[in-house]
Amino acid sequence: MNVLKSKFFFLFIFFNLFNYACSPWGKKESDSYAQIFIDVHDLGRRVTLHSSFNEFLGHIPDFKWESRVYLARIDDLPIGNTYGDLDKWDMALETGFIDGLIRKGLNIAEKLDHVKPRDKSEFISTSPEDAFYMHGIDLADLGLIKNEIQASSLLTYQIMDFNESDLSLTLYLRMIDLVSMKVLTSAMISLGDRYESKAAEEISMFNEAYEIIKNISDFPSTIFTKSGSLALLNADILNISGKYKRLPSKETMAIENGIITGLINNEKYQDNNPVIMEKTKGFKLKYPSVYNSIVFNTNPILYEDWSELFKETNCNLLMLYRYMPNNGIYIKVINVRNNGRIIYSNAFVFNGRTDEGVINNHDIVADEFKAKIDITLLKDKKVLIVNGDKQAVESEIYFQDQPSFNEMNLIIEEGMMTSLIKQKVSIYEKLKTLYLKRPWMYDDKVFNLNPLYLDEWIQLEDFGVEILVVYNNLIPYQELAASDSDYKKVAIGIRIIDVNTGDILQVGELVNTNY
Repeated sequence: MNVLKSKFFFLFIFFNLFNYACSPWGKKESDSYAQIFIDVHDLGRRVTLHSSFNEFLGHIPDFKWESRVYLARIDDLPIGNTYGDLDKWDMALETGFIDGLIRKGLNIAEKLDHVKPRDKSEFISTSPEDAFYMHGIDLADLGLIKNEIQASSLLTYQIMDFNESDLSLTLYLRMIDLVSMKVLTSAMISLGDRYESKAAEEISMFNEAYEIIKNISDFPSTIFTKSGSLALLNADILNISGKYKRLPSKETMAIENGIITGLINNEKYQDNNPVIMEKTKGFKLKYPSVYNSIVFNTNPILYEDWSELFKETNCNLLMLYRYMPNNGIYIKVINVRNNGRIIYSNAFVFNGRTDEGVINNHDIVADEFKAKIDITLLKDKKVLIVNGDKQAVESEIYFQDQPSFNEMNLIIEEGMMTSLIKQKVSIYEKLKTLYLKRPWMYDDKVFNLNPLYLDEWIQLEDFGVEILVVYNNLIPYQELAASDSDYKKVAIGIRIIDVNTGDILQVGELVNTNY
């Protein structure tokens, strides 16, 4: 009987071992999963060994090194998307990353069940609409992280591309001070083979924006002072339609991430004086319907006074950017606390790329304005630029065409801004709603009226304006393709008007029709 029991016992073991070896859950497969888990864990740790991560750490202010850090994966939360399909490899990756962070000397808080993503209804499809790229973690929970968990630094990361099979990874990192809600440091890090990356376009856009912003040498030093609170705003073509031409996406997030990283790596940036704000609330946009009634290229922020923007956001500097994939980037910086004075304006071609004409026309207008306009008329004056655009004779056509204006229409005016700022003229961003005459208002009136809906010049005092630069753009860029010969030409009429007297001080032309 004992012999039979022994035979039965060994037979049972044999069949179990046979079934285990032949099943998909056998030891060999288990070992394979275990090895992948170890490799992915190591991939996460290797993020912290990358040279770019050392640069990332190098920008953390001295006073923040001892702070406890809360780590949060945010992916596409800032554009209202939920997490994708997360699995054990994502867990292994984060665990390895935490391992590396601890080895680098950071104090990482363990996550319990306190913190959740932000309800997208707070910042997506709102009325009025919120600006692009708002913070993606629940705002009330940020206070909990800071006060209850005692972590005053939030380290967020976005997985741009991750493949556990070939151990490739691209992620974006941002550390935020939860006391001031300013960005402390920022970086994109790639490991493994990027040539087959699904995020190739995002990576390219990040790098293009980063390289331009990092290498801008003429930023005003006032941007990087200790008192600075600079917010970024993707201007796109909001100043035309009130809507984004490029809808918020992973790619547009990558552009803004590149700009932030470029600013932090700019030679004028001071690590112990973080200035870039994390946008949370208060950045409301004008209603789209208003743009067909107001002066062209009015700032898209909703408020009627710059003090309102400061009150709602604590932002005292506003950097607007426009990314033009076939041309480059336009940058404008506004001093919110100085009634919207524009302190920087310029346009840049992507490195190694050919501009299709937009950046070139910006530069032509800037140079022509300097050469043709008597700058002494504008010195020590508060200047506002207004697009007259043939309204005195074709007002109805203007209102029909205006919604189809494009980046070239915008850059013409912005070239004048750049010229004025380089010549140290005080020029101001249009924010308060300034209306244009409607077509019927020209009926039975003398020819060539000013396009502004005003009874008296004194009404402009509320806008803080002393000199108007009224221009008429004679080339209908909105009707042209980039390949059309006229697209790269400039033909602009200029009138300089003294608001105090209503006198026309100068008439000029900016042209390069021989191009």
